[in-house]
Amino acid sequence: MTKIDETLELKVAELARQTHEAKIPVMIVFEGVTASGKSRLSNELLLALDAKYTHFYATKSPSEEDLRMPFLFPYWKNIPKKGDITLFFRSWYANLIDYKYHNLKADIFKDHHILMQEIKGFEQMLLNDGYRIIKFNVEVDEKKRQEHIQQTKENPLTRWKAQEYEKAIPADIYTEEMEYLMKETEDIAPWHTINYTERGQAVNDMYEHIIEELEKALKDKKKKEENKKVDGKFSEHFETDMFEDTEDEMSKSEYKDLLPELQQRMRELQYALYDRKIPLILVYEGMDAAGKGGNIKRVRESLDPTGYEVNAISAPTETELSYHYLWRFATQVPRTGHIEIFDRSWYGRVLVERVEGFASTEEWQRAYEEINDFEKSLEIEGAIVIKFFLVLDKEEQLERFKERQNTPEKQYKITDEDWRNREKWDIYLEASKDMIDQTSTDHAPWIIVPANNKKAARIKALRAIIERCEARLWGVKRY
Repeated sequence: MTKIDETLELKVAELARQTHEAKIPVMIVFEGVTASGKSRLSNELLLALDAKYTHFYATKSPSEEDLRMPFLFPYWKNIPKKGDITLFFRSWYANLIDYKYHNLKADIFKDHHILMQEIKGFEQMLLNDGYRIIKFNVEVDEKKRQEHIQQTKENPLTRWKAQEYEKAIPADIYTEEMEYLMKETEDIAPWHTINYTERGQAVNDMYEHIIEELEKALKDKKKKEENKKVDGKFSEHFETDMFEDTEDEMSKSEYKDLLPELQQRMRELQYALYDRKIPLILVYEGMDAAGKGGNIKRVRESLDPTGYEVNAISAPTETELSYHYLWRFATQVPRTGHIEIFDRSWYGRVLVERVEGFASTEEWQRAYEEINDFEKSLEIEGAIVIKFFLVLDKEEQLERFKERQNTPEKQYKITDEDWRNREKWDIYLEASKDMIDQTSTDHAPWIIVPANNKKAARIKALRAIIERCEARLWGVKRY
């Protein structure tokens, strides 16, 4: 019988301390049929690691409430922050098999393997951001597995566990699905197969794989830091006519006539979306003082407050900076039938972070594709995603800044940073154009809203929301 090699255990612990200090987040996945040894193997690892920065998440069959959230929602919530380690006992792979075997969300997913694209995108996105994903498929001799199950049944204290085994997906179906899933995702983050028939050998094999992965992670981090560049790559002389149309005409009387009718329709649509369990996500970006807050206020003025939430996004906190930049947004998406409004959003990565040099060149350049994948996953889950970019001319912005500065109850809205941002007007426009060009898609198009006239801007946004919602609900188009 093979003994557990303590030198390997100590080496894993030492490398884990080094990845913690290097701020490398590590995700370790344990998959395998029931009673294959996953829990015993993962517990050996938990005992070897420092509990201060090690976490454990066990995937269970999704509840009704779980099914109201996106497929990857529980994993976004539980990814480790930089320097931490999370062990996933069963993972997004077992979750996909659950979805397919029990035909979950059949009204949305006609083909459950579409979720494979979400998994691939999720893993690749995290790997690009410096995460290390270590995946284990745990196998065991079938005779030994059955012996373990029988022992569990016969012990009154563990009989409940055997009952859980009986509810699990049949081993042959799980194995067949996992073989396919491993083959499809091997090129993103490789799989390591561990045979738990002999405990000591299984633990040593696990440690050896982890040592190899963590050593590589440390080398990759060092190389990445050496090659890191920060460059917004802006043109010397940028010109565009994309944002020249800043004025829509609308009289005060016309606005007063239209607004109540559109707001009432918004309330009716809110109830219809709730009834059909369709989530609605509204994103507002644009120049400072373009009227995003006032626009959002008119959208939600007549809504039922129990069915929507507004996320006013500011600079990321220290905690938020310790995760992937999409983490704070992926964990705030609405459950089915609810509305989530983002006053600024994940586009900060390609706007302010690019403009101010907070993101490296490689980070903001790859963000376009990451954002498109993120929004596509929301659309796959049945969400309506509507994005507004509010534009006003430089002279109008100056007038609004002065008004804020000279009006006591509005002074909180104007800061020194707002004035500094005006000096970067041209490069902000260039970043905005690039953003719209690269992230306006069929499933999540950008709507450019002329904002010199606040009233016209509010009406245009309301009409656009109503049109998209009515088209999804009943296939009608009014505007």
